[in-house]
Amino acid sequence: MISKRVLIATSVILTVTGIFVASNIYTLIPIYGEIADTFKVNENHIVAGGSLFAFFYAAGLLFFGPASDTFGRRRIIISGLLASALSTFAVGLSPNAEALYITRSIQGVTLGSFAPVAFAYSFDLFQPRSRTLLLVFINTGFLAAGILGQLISSAITFYYKWNYAFYFFAVCYFILFLVSYKILPPASRPFKSEISTVTIMKKLIRQGSLLKCYAITFTLLFSFAAFYDAIGRSFRGTMEELFTIRAVGLIGALLSLFTGKLIARIGAYSTLKLGLLLGTVSIINMFFFSSTKALIAISIMFVAAISLLVPTVITLVGMLAGADRAKALSLYSFILLTGASLAPPAAMILQFHNVLYLLLAFFLLNFVFCYFLSKEAALDLQS
Repeated sequence: MISKRVLIATSVILTVTGIFVASNIYTLIPIYGEIADTFKVNENHIVAGGSLFAFFYAAGLLFFGPASDTFGRRRIIISGLLASALSTFAVGLSPNAEALYITRSIQGVTLGSFAPVAFAYSFDLFQPRSRTLLLVFINTGFLAAGILGQLISSAITFYYKWNYAFYFFAVCYFILFLVSYKILPPASRPFKSEISTVTIMKKLIRQGSLLKCYAITFTLLFSFAAFYDAIGRSFRGTMEELFTIRAVGLIGALLSLFTGKLIARIGAYSTLKLGLLLGTVSIINMFFFSSTKALIAISIMFVAAISLLVPTVITLVGMLAGADRAKALSLYSFILLTGASLAPPAAMILQFHNVLYLLLAFFLLNFVFCYFLSKEAALDLQS
């Protein structure tokens, strides 16, 4: 038996690690110009470094979830943190754009070792009630990282140089490696199937209910990233006001703390519908209101919607996948990040209102998926 004290410490470690890991997805966004000036290249070359990171991070997400079935969740998380510390430090040492491409790619792979393994580790270690709350905390951290990662890198770059932002994160990962090695308890050894990983993933994708969950998953961080990117590109106020809109939006993430209670009281599918309703209302309001105060209120509502949806979808994926949850959550993490990585190019190409139309279409389509998911769940109960 693992003591309650150790489980609480484990929850804190996983949540904090999730924040710092996810922060590095967004660190380059506010400092593209500074890095481009350092290397004397066009800013688009640095944006390419962010795209490479996203590709290799997604590859890491796909690889490490199944690998944790073989090597164990704890070992993958701890080894991944040490590798992340080294690769992140190497990013800061990059002398030119080509070296940045290589180090950011390696960093992407190493950071990809956390999310799917942490989700599967949570299912292995915690009881359902505690697990839902932990998933809420981890995913709230992921959402907060979308803003905090940008704030940290821009603040450090303002006072020092862009390299120091990566040195800072490298030190954080190394400290988390030491703490995790000391505290994280071993989980029960996952059942190792004789069926190949590719075969299992094909089976998961063919499962209708999971496929609908994955379709919803793709839209979540895509919508989150595109929403803030669109605001950033169209906002005509001061930088301080834009900072306020982004920062205050974090208040919405507090709603995720009640996800477990909502799921227990009204069910996962009704919670999903509530999150979709909040998101749809906030997007519609964006068409009509553009003042700073209105955008702050809309930002809080929209972040609240995503904060509610992400842990709910993870809970559904974990339940529907059963013993194959590590691989299912690897696919989930891969699809979630793919959506996040495609959002900035989409926001760059489309006009502000067209981005809103796209997000509205996503949320309305998600209502359709949610309807069929709840119908399938009702049929399963009857049979």
